[in-house]
Parts: sequence; C-alpha cells; structure tokens
Amino acid sequence: MTDKIKQLIKDAQNGDSHSFHQLVALHDEKIMVLAYQLMKNKQDAEDLYQDAFVKAYNNIRSFRFESSFYTWLYRITVNTALNMKRKMSRMRTQEPIENYDPIENIPEPVSTNKRGEINRAIKAATNELPEKQRTAFILKYLQDLKIKDVSAIMGISEGTVKKYLFRAMEKMRIQLKEYRYV
Repeated sequence: MTDKIKQLIKDAQNGDSHSFHQLVALHDEKIMVLAYQLMKNKQDAEDLYQDAFVKAYNNIRSFRFESSFYTWLYRITVNTALNMKRKMSRMRTQEPIENYDPIENIPEPVSTNKRGEINRAIKAATNELPEKQRTAFILKYLQDLKIKDVSAIMGISEGTVKKYLFRAMEKMRIQLKEYRYV
C-alpha cells in the first residue's frame, strides 16, 4: 500500500469525505466490474456498487491497515453481494430483463459466431457453479486476484480457495469439453 493511499485512508478516517472520494476513484472501476460479475445484471450490480461504498464509508474507521485497502473493499463487496442474494432469494423477485455478460475478453477464436457461442457457454458454466466456487472463480480468473487476496476477501483459508477453484475448474472442464480445441 502506497503512502498516498495510507494518508487518504487516515484522512477519510478523520472525516475527510474528499479523501474517501479519492479512494473511491482509485477503485470504482474494479468494484463495478466485480459487482456486474457477481450480480449478473446491471440494476443489481449498481445497487451492490452503491451499497458496498456506503458500507465502506460508514466503516472506514474500522480499517486497521492489516490488509490492502482494495482487499478490504472487495471483501465488503463480496459480503454485500452474498447478503443481497440471500434477500433476493427470499423475496423471489423476477429477474430483470437486461443482463450483463461478465465474460468479455476471451481471445478471438475461429469466427465471431464461434466466439459468441463460447462466451455464452462459459457464462452458462460459470452461472452453474455453486455460490462459493463461482465467487472464488470470478475473483481469481475474472478479477485476476492472487489466491491470498481471494482468501482475505472471502474470509477463508488459501487452501479452501484452492479447493473451490479446483472443483470449479473440474465442473467447467466437463461443461466446456466440446470447446477444448477451439
């Protein structure tokens, strides 16, 4: 963590909202992408994004400099997403029409049609994963985080993260076996 970020955090902890906004500006794009990947639709992702930053603002004084700021913020976002999903499942709301595709930057295969087909297959396979495996997969492979950061964000051991990733990859391999040589 840089000295600049440490100072921004300290200033935010002392009530300087401008410093907190600067921290948000440094991480807002990554958090929005994560929110889309976790929630699967734009409206819920925007709600998650807003709720995560409100929680971070309200709890900035509890930040203890034991992890990086983005790890702390990612953990807030993931936990908020899990809570939102629990509430949504209880309410049994209708799925919004507009969905966001979290799988974007896949290398160009043979044709554009084939690329779209592969993207849909990966999205479907990812969506079929159990919640904890899907979260670990998104954080590791779509957010490109290190195992230790995924562990800190999810509040589980690195070994458990590896187990979730292994199981997720096994399930994905089975579901995507027809695309193996594309």
